[in-house]
Parts: sequence; structure tokens; C-alpha cells
Amino acid sequence: MNSGAGAPDGHSRDPAAPTDGSDTGRPHADHREPRCVGITGASGYLGSRIGERFERAGWRVIPLVRRPGSAVAPARHYDLTEAVDPALFDSIDVLVHAAYDLTARRPDEVWRTNVDGSRRLLDAARRAGVGRIIVLSSMSAYDGTRQVYGRAKLAIETAALAAGGYVVRPGLVWGDRPGGMAGTLDRLCRHRVVPLVAGHAGQFLVCDVDLSEAVVALATTDLAPQVIGVAGPEAVRFRTVLETFARRQGVRCRFLPVPWRPLHWALRAAEAVGAPLPVRADSLLGLVHPAPDVPGPDALARLGIRPRPFSAAAP
Repeated sequence: MNSGAGAPDGHSRDPAAPTDGSDTGRPHADHREPRCVGITGASGYLGSRIGERFERAGWRVIPLVRRPGSAVAPARHYDLTEAVDPALFDSIDVLVHAAYDLTARRPDEVWRTNVDGSRRLLDAARRAGVGRIIVLSSMSAYDGTRQVYGRAKLAIETAALAAGGYVVRPGLVWGDRPGGMAGTLDRLCRHRVVPLVAGHAGQFLVCDVDLSEAVVALATTDLAPQVIGVAGPEAVRFRTVLETFARRQGVRCRFLPVPWRPLHWALRAAEAVGAPLPVRADSLLGLVHPAPDVPGPDALARLGIRPRPFSAAAP
């Protein structure tokens, strides 16, 4: 396992980093490049896409998941709610932390499961000498966010940076087989009548291919640990996002404007009694109050990543 010992700034040193003090930000590919990556949440939408991209780049991928038997590749058991066994990191050069438990709803439960669980993982990875740590965050994580999810991600970002890790803030992630929030919106747009909330709010988006490329590039970059937004630079109206998803499925939708506050309280009431819902009340806040900008655009450019525009998603 690669060790961060000897790095003068206290951060784990990239095994592929140059010794001449240069800082190009570009990935290096030589005999010192790490070849084994562990990915938490590897069975989820983003984790699986990132794992596929690492495999295509020649990396050995070890899924770190709750049910190792369900993973395609040889996997190891990892659960956000459990203590971290140091053996989890055996032979792992790069850790990508993409796990997040969305079944936790109450703020105290979110903090106990996701924030405290992530802190345990990142601290254990640092102490084990993992050479590179990359944490998947969200564009919901910005100063002043109203979402519990966004505030939790901000706390996880703080822990990642303290461990010498890199933070990736993806925009709303779309692709040929979208999952997560984009998958929910894609399914919603199969209906003839679609409720429209905050139709003029601007969303920053990124294709899952570009996001995966950015994470793989970060695995060997010489950039200093920091927060990097991975999304197109131009915000897209939420109504345009829905119209695009509908056109991709050949559906002509009628959009029904809905005031967001009554809907938000209705979702909260339904959650309180355990009703299954397609969208969480907290997620609705992210659509109504999106991130104001994309952080770290210069760093993304230095990685050689230029996110394709969302217009590429249109048929």
C-alpha cells in the first residue's frame, strides 16, 4: 500500500507525482501510477459508472459494499454504520468514497449514518496510508444551503479535506441510463401530465461519462487537494431539463405549475408516516434552491475535462 509519509504538507503524496516541483494538474502515466482503487457505494449509480471507467483505464477495482456477494468484481464488506477494519484498505492505492445512505431522513439520523460514518472511513484511510482519497459530494453542498443533504455533504467535505483528500461536486448527473435524481425525473417525464416546480430555476448538469473521467483523472493528478465542481458552466432551466428528458422518450408532456411550499409540506407529512415517495422533501429544496455556481472551474480545465453541454442529451 502506498504511504503518505514524507509529504512536507502533511497530505498523502501521489505515487505518480513528479519530483521536480511541477504542478501541471494533468494525470501522469508511468510505472509508479497506482493501479488499485477501492470504491464505496460501488453498486450505486455513480459508483458503478466510476468503477467501469477505472476498469477501462486498466485499474483493478475493489467494490466496498454492504453486500459483497452482489458485486460483479471481488468485493469487500463496508457499511457506513459500522467500525472500519484497517484490512479494508489492503492493497488499495486510491479510495473513492461514493457511498451515502438516502434512507436516513431525520437530521440526527443523517448525521449519525452519513457524516459520522464518512469521518470514520476517511480517518481510517488516512491512518492506513492510502495514497489518494477522492470524495463524491454534491452541488447541493454550498454555503447557505437549506437542504439537510447539502449540509451533511459540506460536513463530509470538511472531513475529506482534513484527511488530505479531494472533493468532487457533481452537478445533476444525466446519461443514457440515468439514475439518482435524473433517473427519477426521467421516469416522471414518461407521464402525459408532469407537475412543474421552480421551472425557471437554473440547474448545473454533467454527463455521467464526464464525471467518471474527472474522478479517474483526479486519481493521478498533481493538483493540490481541493473542492472541484464537475458540471457544465451554464445553468439550464429546470423546465428545459424536463422537456429534454421527455423528448428523449418520445413523450409530449403537459407541464402543470405547482407551488413548491405546499408540495414540500405534503411530502414531509407523507414521510412522517412512512409513505413511499418518488421524491424526498429535502430533494425538492435542492430543485427550488440550486447551487449559485460551479466551484473550481480552472482546476477542472487543468484536469483536461470539458463537460459536454446538456443540449447533447437532446434527441
